[in-house]
Amino acid sequence: MRTSHDGGWAAALRHREQVAPKFWERQGKAGVMQSVLLVVFDGLRPDRVQQDVTPNLVRFAAMGTRVPGARSVFPSETRVCTASVATGHHPRRHGLVANRMLHPSDPQVVVETGSAAQLRAMEQTIGQAAILKPGLSDLLGAAGRDYAVFSSGTTGQTFILAPRAQALGQTVVSAHGAAACSPAGARLLERLDPPPADSAARAVWIADAWRTSMLDSPPAVSVLWLCEPDSTAHQLGLDSPGQRHALREVDAAFGRILDDWVAGDQRDSLQIIVASDHGHVTGDGMVGVNTLLSRRPELAGCTSTGGNSGGIGVPGGEREQVVAVAEFLMRQDWIGHVFTAEAAEPPPGALPCSAVMVDHPRTAHVLYTLRNSANLAPNGLGGTSLLDTASHLSVGAGTHGGLNAGEMATVLMLAGSAIRAGVVTGWPAGLVDIAPTILELLGVPGGVSMDGRVLRETLVAGTEPVDSYGPETWEAAGDGYAQRVARMRMGRHVWLDHGLREAI
Repeated sequence: MRTSHDGGWAAALRHREQVAPKFWERQGKAGVMQSVLLVVFDGLRPDRVQQDVTPNLVRFAAMGTRVPGARSVFPSETRVCTASVATGHHPRRHGLVANRMLHPSDPQVVVETGSAAQLRAMEQTIGQAAILKPGLSDLLGAAGRDYAVFSSGTTGQTFILAPRAQALGQTVVSAHGAAACSPAGARLLERLDPPPADSAARAVWIADAWRTSMLDSPPAVSVLWLCEPDSTAHQLGLDSPGQRHALREVDAAFGRILDDWVAGDQRDSLQIIVASDHGHVTGDGMVGVNTLLSRRPELAGCTSTGGNSGGIGVPGGEREQVVAVAEFLMRQDWIGHVFTAEAAEPPPGALPCSAVMVDHPRTAHVLYTLRNSANLAPNGLGGTSLLDTASHLSVGAGTHGGLNAGEMATVLMLAGSAIRAGVVTGWPAGLVDIAPTILELLGVPGGVSMDGRVLRETLVAGTEPVDSYGPETWEAAGDGYAQRVARMRMGRHVWLDHGLREAI
């Protein structure tokens, strides 16, 4: 039996909505209803925004404010990132802790969060929402504002953006067909040409679908999630001819949105945010993680999710075995980081999961990343990593999930009548800041309690942050192993910057 998971959000938010000043009233633009379009280019590294490949993104950056200090979350995986974009929280609070996560009620089962069906089945089994914090979909629904999602990502990724879309009457259009759409989205889908099979073409199709069906009268918030350049990075490699072609195509589709926005009636009322959820590094070797783990007595009875950034569940969370598993991993030259659950004090060399803000009851008892480096790959881009053979990727493919600087740096740009023009900010920021900033633009409550902050320094009516910011470091060393995680802090707000296994 499905239960309600709103936790009383709706009533509280309706009350706060009555007293919250609207953004356009604060701006002296009474009667001008603001709206926001968030466009996410999945897996786009900031250094790939270049005039010869992405001229429209370059043009957009010059129109508003660019945030070069923007960072992802850990693990830097798409569905984890999606939940942080939607909720304004780190994984430690929203509970979607990995692309492939251990089932909360049966830790011997791995849930593939790219599947909406598996996420719904998990919710039914545990009687709890997959996403434990209200997202933009919930907050806008409670405030009586409309919300739409157009996504060429997986069905699970689309579900995370609007898990209660049907109940809230929201439009969700997925490039994976009517079964992945909300009822309103399925009706709209019937009027569109069928989505193509090719991933780049699907991303172009979904962008054109939003432009032709929504731009003239946009909802309060639209999320347009493009699966490129992530898909071709995995398939063809970073900065390969095929990936550059795909990126040109999706940039051109974004350019058509930009052209119509600039020339149309929504120029003053629609604010646009462009972001990526994570970056990529280049695979430089292969390792069969689960094959190696299955041979070890320390891992008897354990469940491994596998992957380039993975988790290991220990039966009952027994501390002695957690320590033994962590110590084994730290002895391996193919390992990068090792983190352990808060209930088990880390052995020398390991760090607690709180260091990367993924300390949650759903998190596996031991987390790891594969060995990576800042070295230049053959494509000339910084950042390399080993690949798990179970990922079905090959050497030279793009990968992500870890803490390499190439994985953590993200694109974040804003433009519109409410956004400062021609500005490059020096303040730290990240995925968790997108939702509270959107809510601030609309005058909708709910952002104050988020992990993220309102990026007021990007707003025409905003001011520079009052708090100073600075780096903080988590370090650990053991027998022949050492690691470091670099973070940025400003008041109560914290962002991951990067991490590395250090030579010893």
